[in-house]
Amino acid sequence: MKNSTAIHPDGDTDVDGYQIIQGCRNCVEQCDQLMQLLTPETFIQSSPGLSSIGAHMRHILDRFQCLFTGLQSNFVDYDDRERDPLIENNLDVASSALASLARCIDDLDMNVIRGKPITVRETVHHERPVIESSSTVDRELMGLITHSIHHLAIVALLAKPLGLELGGDFGKAPSTILYERGSA
Repeated sequence: MKNSTAIHPDGDTDVDGYQIIQGCRNCVEQCDQLMQLLTPETFIQSSPGLSSIGAHMRHILDRFQCLFTGLQSNFVDYDDRERDPLIENNLDVASSALASLARCIDDLDMNVIRGKPITVRETVHHERPVIESSSTVDRELMGLITHSIHHLAIVALLAKPLGLELGGDFGKAPSTILYERGSA
């Protein structure tokens, strides 16, 4: 994943756009790291009252897919997720979907989409109507990064009893990592 037209640390292009791409890549890399450690059985295993790792992976992929689908029309509907049970229940299918997401991120041209207005639609309360709001593509990518990290933190908790060794920064917000390193 190194082809995105964003920013290069040594270039004059948009540093913020580069950071957004790097944040997206980091999420995909963490997902990939995890998937390499899982078996088909551990991918779908869940404890009573808890979701499986597969369910969290599918959810992360679904929300990114909503954004990428919405880029064509400048309208993102996060409620219109595919919720494909194959991605949730089949490690190979999920790995393929993750590779597809990585290619989509790779194809982003932040010079074109950064600051681009987009309308976002989502249900935020189960007893109220759906809400539409104005946003930008880069703001939505930032939201997907933090949302993914939140789910990866839950996944880290699910992986621990399985004996999976994930890095100490797995599922941590970048601001938390900086704070813990004394760089904040």
